[in-house]
Amino acid sequence: MKTVRTLFVGAAVLSSVLSSAEETKTPLLQPQAGESVILFLLDNSASLPPLDPDTQRREAIEKIYSFLKGQPYRLILFGGRNEVYVDAPQHYRNAGKWTDFYFAFEAARDVAAEYPEGTEFKIVLITDGMIDPSPRDWQDQSVAKGADLRQEAGSRTVRLLESLGLPLYAILIGEEVDYELIQRMVVAANGSIASSDYAQGIAEFFDDDGMLLRRFIFRIEKDEGLEEIEPIVTRIATPPASRVEFGIAGVLTAMLAIFIGIGVRSFPGSGDREIVELKTGSPLQMAVDRLRRVSPDGPRWSWKGLSLVESSKHAVAMLTAKERSTELPPTGFHIDGIDEIARGLIELPLEQLRERVELLSKEGTKDEQIYALNLEYVAGDMEEALVERLVTSAPAERAKFGPLDFLRAKVHLLHNDKLNKKLTGPTIDCKTYGVKSQEFELRYGSKVRLGRYEFRVDELGMGGRKDVKLGLAYENVPSRLFLKRFIPGKIQRALRMRRSHERVVR
Repeated sequence: MKTVRTLFVGAAVLSSVLSSAEETKTPLLQPQAGESVILFLLDNSASLPPLDPDTQRREAIEKIYSFLKGQPYRLILFGGRNEVYVDAPQHYRNAGKWTDFYFAFEAARDVAAEYPEGTEFKIVLITDGMIDPSPRDWQDQSVAKGADLRQEAGSRTVRLLESLGLPLYAILIGEEVDYELIQRMVVAANGSIASSDYAQGIAEFFDDDGMLLRRFIFRIEKDEGLEEIEPIVTRIATPPASRVEFGIAGVLTAMLAIFIGIGVRSFPGSGDREIVELKTGSPLQMAVDRLRRVSPDGPRWSWKGLSLVESSKHAVAMLTAKERSTELPPTGFHIDGIDEIARGLIELPLEQLRERVELLSKEGTKDEQIYALNLEYVAGDMEEALVERLVTSAPAERAKFGPLDFLRAKVHLLHNDKLNKKLTGPTIDCKTYGVKSQEFELRYGSKVRLGRYEFRVDELGMGGRKDVKLGLAYENVPSRLFLKRFIPGKIQRALRMRRSHERVVR
């Protein structure tokens, strides 16, 4: 009897030791840089076929672990509420009566809480994708009477995943899958953009798990086994790379460059200039958007912008250059009533006027010196708009002004080079054709519309191969989708393969 009792106690102790050995938990390994803790949620219900038809259950789990190549992991077996086991692979028997995702993810939440804050996780759900909760497990979960338990459990699982904020990857085995629920769960965990069917399709097409475009749902047949699971687990465990995003961005950038290149391929564009060379007194007929030969620094032929034509029949405007004038005679002013010094100054051209005023201020009598200083002082305070109006007004309009104001305006020009260049430099008589024909004078800074283009005169002076050189900068260039208005000029020239932003009108 004593011998039997000793054997019984010994067997009990041995059983306890073996059971304790089997229940030993996986060590809490910390991930290295770039790694995540993989949380395997393995469906242990009877409805899920074995992971591999040719491998024992425990061996199949061990092989899955080997796919991680040393990366830390945890295992959660789940069925119903009371069929959840953490880090206990000996319970993997595919014998669970229920399939309840909610309590499985609650266990995942508790496991994640064991790690320091900031630890990264990836949840890998391996299931047949069919939810089947036990009514008894939900008796204390405040489920409304008469509610569809499957829908209620699915909705609460989705809300739980939203609060967890942990990436979820689903490996679905077999054909009978509640794909709509799995999709909702994946979207709740990963975001609607990243886990959309479109994003997953792109990631699958490029065979890559990128930074933004990732594949979260994988489907395999029930008899394909570990051979198909291995590349999926390896892909999930691998840190995301931006190769797919860079590839797509590169393709889109190339397509955008081609599209913009087509849109801005022709001259003119933003910042471009047309150079018109004129002989004094010889009119030029200007046309818009006519095919003509251009200079060698661009394409040999062009059909955009300005060109010269022989007849006014095809022209939009006629330009005629006038000689530079610094005479500025006081035509139209009554100068008989002004003092002798003023009469001696008002009729002088600008250069002679400059010399005379300097002479009076340095070598003149005391009264002449005071007069010259006062004249320059008052002239310097004049507004440019008034000076321009006095100088450019027609003789018939000058009766409104006094001759001394005109003299001060001329003295003002002696110290205002920019306004002097604008008012005394060469001018262009412009006559436009058409229903709204006009005649006006072009000076430096003037704006003019020729055809469908708007220009600003940014250069006007003597020089070039002829007498007068006129620079017209494009202010407004119509184009499809307004590309030529918004794309910087340098980029447009690069896409057009042009070295210069200007050309001589021929």
